Amino acid sequence: MPAGKQFWDTNLWVYLFTVSTDPRDVAKQSRLLSLLADAPDIAISAQVVNELTNVLLQKFGYEAGHVLKIVEQIGQAIVVHPLTLDTSKKAIGIRQKLQLSWFDALIVSSALDAECAVLLSEDMQHGFIVEDKLTILNPFV
Repeated sequence: MPAGKQFWDTNLWVYLFTVSTDPRDVAKQSRLLSLLADAPDIAISAQVVNELTNVLLQKFGYEAGHVLKIVEQIGQAIVVHPLTLDTSKKAIGIRQKLQLSWFDALIVSSALDAECAVLLSEDMQHGFIVEDKLTILNPFV
């Protein structure tokens, strides 16, 4: 994994905070726990927290109190960057230029705002470099 500040997309947190017996999910969770232990500087945005909360409540049926504890645990461990008007404005240009979905463009914009060198995501093109500053990597490749 390249050095530098990392931004983790929502799907990675879903693997970390859900329980699965599927061997592929177990392997992904193990890989992420290893990366988490080795990564001194990780950032996310409020969007990631909101998406994770929604998935845990809606898809996995977690109780609100349990989700709150997860959100608090994340907030104590890493920096959660706000979504700002400038982040959204930048995301509009990124979406148009890179042909990303709106929510992926917001993630990329947030990672750039957080001055991250790496964006870890299972959903975007592995190895793609944005603005000569941000490398998108799939941690499972």
